[in-house]
Amino acid sequence: MTYTLLVGGYTSNGVRVVQFDPKTTTTTGSPKLSLQESTIPAGSDPSWIIQHPKDRNLILAVNEVEDGKLLAIKLANEESGETTGTVISTVASGGAHPAHLLVTEDAIISGNYSGGSILHVPYKLEPECSLTDHKDEKPSGIHVQFSGTGPNPDRQEASHPHEVYRHGEELLIPDLGADKTWRLIKGENGWEVKGAVEYPAGAGPRHVLVHGKHARFPRIAHMYLLDHY
Repeated sequence: MTYTLLVGGYTSNGVRVVQFDPKTTTTTGSPKLSLQESTIPAGSDPSWIIQHPKDRNLILAVNEVEDGKLLAIKLANEESGETTGTVISTVASGGAHPAHLLVTEDAIISGNYSGGSILHVPYKLEPECSLTDHKDEKPSGIHVQFSGTGPNPDRQEASHPHEVYRHGEELLIPDLGADKTWRLIKGENGWEVKGAVEYPAGAGPRHVLVHGKHARFPRIAHMYLLDHY
């Protein structure tokens, strides 16, 4: 079986397509990687891309640029064997340089690295994926602004959310600039900050992962953190 891999990055050439055949070849004795010549249009710096959990031909992406954008891209498999794509919806991310996004059942939530914020963007899948455009409006609960600094002046001069992670009914937001993971819950008016996990000064939290529950203490789960010291 050959697998299709999509590769985002800091580029103006869109998303690259790679075909991966895990079987070893007779000539090299190694698995085969083939780079498709054409790319999938995705704007500038599509640094984070993710497949929709229900529609495997729908990709959500960020444009990690000053006027951050969120994109919905519909994929197609051509008779030639190439994978192509079309941008079907584009909206503002609510802040500069979105570096991550979370896809839920009815919304995507962007983490705006330089903007120090997240934005909740509802969407509809039928008849075609459409993202809600908040334009310049940033109502509280839909848009959440963070604050904080750290001791490293090069990358901790302000809040820098690096991930949007869902754990149960909470959102966990590792903030590289503030040395915290913000904890948000959804109230009557949207997302609200209900606390934070704090780390040693200069830790620079980037990504979190919550793993299971303790066998002896079923109410306890473990959160793992990737720092950027």
